[in-house]
Amino acid sequence: MRTLFLGGFAASQIEWIAPVVESDIDTETVADDGDGGRVGPALARADIVVAEFWRDGLPPAPRLKLLQLPVAGTDRVDTAALPGGVTVCNAFGHEAAMAEYNVMAMLVWFHRYFDIAAGFRGGSWRDSGVTGGPLHRELGGHTVGIVGLGHIGRETAIRAAALGCRVVAANRTAGDPPAGVDRLFALAELDAMLPLCDVVTLCLGLTPQTRGLIDARRLSLMKPEALLINVGRGPIVDEDALFAALRDRTIGGAALDTWYRYPTRGKPDVLPSRHPFHELPNVIMTPHCSAWTEGMARRRGADAARNIDRFVRGETLRNIVATT
Repeated sequence: MRTLFLGGFAASQIEWIAPVVESDIDTETVADDGDGGRVGPALARADIVVAEFWRDGLPPAPRLKLLQLPVAGTDRVDTAALPGGVTVCNAFGHEAAMAEYNVMAMLVWFHRYFDIAAGFRGGSWRDSGVTGGPLHRELGGHTVGIVGLGHIGRETAIRAAALGCRVVAANRTAGDPPAGVDRLFALAELDAMLPLCDVVTLCLGLTPQTRGLIDARRLSLMKPEALLINVGRGPIVDEDALFAALRDRTIGGAALDTWYRYPTRGKPDVLPSRHPFHELPNVIMTPHCSAWTEGMARRRGADAARNIDRFVRGETLRNIVATT
């Protein structure tokens, strides 16, 4: 059974996946997925491909039966371009890190942590209780709205509730609220949820249905002091509308970890948006790193490895997202 780690990202994850696989497999790595001279023969031999993408124009893969994503996101997979008879599975293990990021962003925002620390480093006691400085807020007692109650959303709800927050959520599938969630809205009822929230965190994937889900109208429904956190995908929020809402203080601020533009070989230092979010004082910016922890790599690698073992042994696969 031959397993191909295809592309730079998959190649970087092989150390977390291959040693955990218990089955007898032959492993091959092609880090440069643009190298047709190597990609073609490698795909022709592969029974399993580990990659976070699949695109039209890749060479034939006649033996391929399992595309194992080493990530949770599926927005880079063109399932129509896959050969028939392929099962696509994703991997998890990132939810704890991303839930901690969500809570960290909330705490930093409410306690004005960056502003106060920077001011004091610069020699100012203006924010001290000793000098009668301005009060900052506590997170407890505020309402946190979670959009998307998958792995990340559920873990965020547990942590926010433990800090004394009232947690509400909107999800595509209805049902009883999970642990930590006080009230569950259908995603179609998002307009009713947004005005209730002091924090709105986006924990859902990018699909045709979620692209532009948060537009200018929905941003205007949020409280003027509310914090928007996006750990899902950048285009879930309309780029132009978000910049305008932050610039004009339609909402209080944002913590953004997912973006609209990403580095490429030709533009390794590209700015994350065509708008200057970095010039706005009410934005916390990070470079898509909320999940990027050692614990995540270990858990997600094991998740992918266990699925490869299931495939080799003919057992039921987990985390199936598509079949062709």
